[in-house]
Amino acid sequence: MSDAKAKWQRQEQAVRATQMAFDLSSEVQKSIKKQAIDQELTPSDMIRKILNLEVKSKKTRQRLSFNLSNEEITLLAERFGVDADDKRAVKQRVAELLIAHTH
Repeated sequence: MSDAKAKWQRQEQAVRATQMAFDLSSEVQKSIKKQAIDQELTPSDMIRKILNLEVKSKKTRQRLSFNLSNEEITLLAERFGVDADDKRAVKQRVAELLIAHTH
């Protein structure tokens, strides 16, 4: 079987998968999410692991992300003393601030 055909079949199976969502207490959700982070897994993969199902994905590099409006970028640029058009510099300063916050 060709690689392309095998890939297509895997994608077809994924489309047929059933997504389940759970309304669990915030304590249960927080616990599962913390375990996932500690094991460098996604919450979905952590649930699969808890259920003794195959975990197919590789360990993830956890990323933090959030949205900023243009006005907020300008505000942060002014706070950090960088050009508001230099989003990379703003991002670097935010990263430095977050790192400092954890120490």
